[in-house]
Amino acid sequence: MTTGEIRTSFEKYVGNDKYNHFILTLYEAFPLRNRLFFWQEQLLKEFTNEYDLELIELRQAHKIFNHCPVHNYELKNDNVPIVDGNSISSNFSNEKEKEFFPMANVNAPRNLERFSYPKNVDVIYCDKCREFLKQ
Repeated sequence: MTTGEIRTSFEKYVGNDKYNHFILTLYEAFPLRNRLFFWQEQLLKEFTNEYDLELIELRQAHKIFNHCPVHNYELKNDNVPIVDGNSISSNFSNEKEKEFFPMANVNAPRNLERFSYPKNVDVIYCDKCREFLKQ
């Protein structure tokens, strides 16, 4: 199976909502997490068993699922400023932003558990999400 066929089959297997949650959780941390969540590992294990595929681990997951779940655009890398969440202004509500362009990642929210921050951080983003957010 190609990576596109795997993505399509995985989405059909788990359903659209769970697929979106899987992708968004895979790319929500800055920098990216160095492991999958247990529920993600289980979904991939069940899926690969059902389709008789090799188990998909984190590195392969990033290569296979590197498309925006909303727009199906290939995800790209960028380096963006880290900002305090209170200083972010948007023309859209947080709920609409998460629903319609969740992979814009124009800037990164500050992690309240950390005390020192670099000025910028690497993120993964979708061109189409950013395009809609800038309108």
